[in-house]
Amino acid sequence: MRLFIKRFCLFTFPLILVLVFFEIFLRKMDTSYTIKEEQIVSNGKNVELLILGNSHAARLDPRKFSLNAFNLAQVNQSLYFDKRITLKYIDRLKELKYVLISVDFHSLYFSDQGTRNVWAFYGYGINYKNSVPFPEQISYLAGYKTKYLLEFMKRSLSGKYNVIRGLEVEKEADFSQPIVKGFVPYTNSFDTSGKYILERAAFFNNIVRVSDEHKEIIADLEDFIIKLKARNIVPVLITMPCYAPFRELLDQKVQKQNRMDIQALSKKYKIPYLDYFTMPLSPDCYLNCDHVNGKGGVIISDSLNKDLGKLGKNGLLDEEGLAG
Repeated sequence: MRLFIKRFCLFTFPLILVLVFFEIFLRKMDTSYTIKEEQIVSNGKNVELLILGNSHAARLDPRKFSLNAFNLAQVNQSLYFDKRITLKYIDRLKELKYVLISVDFHSLYFSDQGTRNVWAFYGYGINYKNSVPFPEQISYLAGYKTKYLLEFMKRSLSGKYNVIRGLEVEKEADFSQPIVKGFVPYTNSFDTSGKYILERAAFFNNIVRVSDEHKEIIADLEDFIIKLKARNIVPVLITMPCYAPFRELLDQKVQKQNRMDIQALSKKYKIPYLDYFTMPLSPDCYLNCDHVNGKGGVIISDSLNKDLGKLGKNGLLDEEGLAG
């Protein structure tokens, strides 16, 4: 029996060491989530404009704004997380004047981020509807799983990914540049090929058509707006631009409903709505059919900065919905 125990220990000990090594590696690995969290904690006291949203809003460069801006947008980030991440850190944001809330074609129809629910938990400690399994809460190795662990290891050894080793950003991100004010720089590459447009439109149409969260998400967004206004912080709703041929493939009824929903919130709470959805941009400003690239991001950031400067006193709207 003793011999068996001894052999068992000799066999399992190296395995345990390997598992511990991987766990430590994952916990110490810098990702876009951990970097954004570290930066908002250390520099949040001076932030005047907070940018929220999914990968569309992640293209907005905070360095292009007159106000001291910070970008907390993230790939596939839902309004559910926008709200809870902001409220977690809001007491640190002593100078916060505006919160930019990106509301895109599918934003009012989804809250679950899939795999990224766990990544957001590791980055911000936000547990999506208390659904993160206990093993994944206590073990990064359980949360990232072998598939992502191997990819992270590969990136660490490649030398290409000097800043971010995680999969939280897209491959078109400029990995040679550091994240500044929460902003992940992107390259100027572009691809608006037809096949991808059809696939992407079908993907988004499926999300909105099968969703049963619409009313719940709007109610949650309203509560977020109320909480911000109670602190004298102005919520600013924005819809980011999409490539024209792609827009035409998106469900027209949903597009109409989105406009009605967002405009209703804008009028009810007298907050700005900046609709850039149909903003004319040349094809080389798009990374793909629904994301601008680095060049497009600069154009949108500059336009948004100007529009924010045109807002009336305290950023409020008059009864006609115009800046007054």
